[in-house]
Amino acid sequence: MATERTANILVADDVPNWRVLIRSIVQRRPSWKIVCEVCDGLQAVEKATELRPDVVLLDIGMPIMNGIEAAKRMRQSCPGSRIIFVTQDNDEDIRMSALATGAEAYVLKAQTHSELLPAIDAALGMAAHTS
Repeated sequence: MATERTANILVADDVPNWRVLIRSIVQRRPSWKIVCEVCDGLQAVEKATELRPDVVLLDIGMPIMNGIEAAKRMRQSCPGSRIIFVTQDNDEDIRMSALATGAEAYVLKAQTHSELLPAIDAALGMAAHTS
C-alpha cells in the first residue's frame, strides 16, 4: 500500500456540530491535520489565502459569503488548494454551479461518513499528479 500523503485541511461550515463531525472523520487519518475551522465564506477565503491548505472542505449555505462565491475567490487567491463541497444542497443546479468553480468533489452531508474520506483521498491524488 502507498504511503499516506500528509495534508493540511481547512473546514468551513457555519454549523458547529457539522465541524465537529467533519473533524472526527478527518482525524481518522493521522497524517491529515485540520489547520483552521471557520464559520463563514469570507473567513474561508481569508484563511485559505493565508494558510494555503491542501484541501478546503466547504459548505455552500454560509453567512456573509456563500461557499460557491468563496470557492471562486479561492481559485484566484490559492489555486493549489483542492476544494470539496460538503453540503446538504441536493439540487442539481447548485451542484453544477459548485463544480463549475473547479471543485474536486461534491459530498452530500447525508453521505459524509461514507464519502468524505474517499473524496479527500481523490483530491490529494489529483494534487500529487499536478504538482
